[in-house]
Amino acid sequence: MKILVVSKGLAQRIKERLPDDIDVIYPEVGTDEELVELARDVEVIVSTRLSPIVAESASKLKLLQKTGAGVDDMPFDALKEHAYMANTSGSNPVPMAEGAIALVWALAKRIVPRHINFKAGRDKPRGVLLKGKTAGILGMGAIGSEVAKRLQAMGMKVMGLRRERNEELRKELGIEWLGGVEELDHLMGESDFLIVTVPLTPDTEGMLGDHEFSLMKDGSYVVNIARAAIIQEKPLYDALKSGKLAGAASDVWWQPHFWDPLWNVEDRPASKYPYWELDNVICIAHQIGATDSQSDASLKIMVENIIRTRDGKPPINQVDKKLRY
Repeated sequence: MKILVVSKGLAQRIKERLPDDIDVIYPEVGTDEELVELARDVEVIVSTRLSPIVAESASKLKLLQKTGAGVDDMPFDALKEHAYMANTSGSNPVPMAEGAIALVWALAKRIVPRHINFKAGRDKPRGVLLKGKTAGILGMGAIGSEVAKRLQAMGMKVMGLRRERNEELRKELGIEWLGGVEELDHLMGESDFLIVTVPLTPDTEGMLGDHEFSLMKDGSYVVNIARAAIIQEKPLYDALKSGKLAGAASDVWWQPHFWDPLWNVEDRPASKYPYWELDNVICIAHQIGATDSQSDASLKIMVENIIRTRDGKPPINQVDKKLRY
């Protein structure tokens, strides 16, 4: 069996863990033209993102394996009906949850401006007491559940939202409230800190805009570790610049893979709006959950799915191609 890994470094790590009867190939540059040629006779493609023309050229493809959890940059419409898609969900809930907590702390205690002001000899800004504040988690999957556990340990009141109400999960986590998607307005109005962990799908794209931010308390905060497109770009910027929101932290951006010249040939900035110039925003280039342990756990899932494909078994961590997560 032949597989294509769209990263030389990752290909070498995967190859070390596979039996000799699996041939691992990888691109030298990674252009679509190169990948189209390499993909023609492979049964598995392992990739962070993939163009539709590459998926269409892979006529023997049985599995498209995403290197992470989010699959919004995968070519669903180009994938053959018989081909599976899988991700590495389950490898990173704790690292991502710890990252979200770090951003909540950094915003509440004003770590970045305090550091800058200390170096400049300016006044020290006051922070926010987290105990007793309400945290709203948009997306109560594996990551959101881990975030909830940690926020409760900090003495915060935790509320959550998912596709449908789940009283059993609410009781299991011990949180105050867990609503369905139709109750988004209630979550927005109650949250001092809103943490976004929901996957990006056609249903969640742009779900937070002017109306939703208008419902939030004056001086509240937003932390986004999911996907930028869940939040409308301009409304968030306006709410931060006007002071309606006291601050925000974002690990994700509206120009996906803005650091990659192969996917951002026009060298567009991370956003059309200069968030990084606002002193109440923390900007990170999609790295808040990157840890050694998370990388090893993801690798284990990818290797298992490659071997399962060779053996004619369905992969673990299957993505629902209709729901797109």
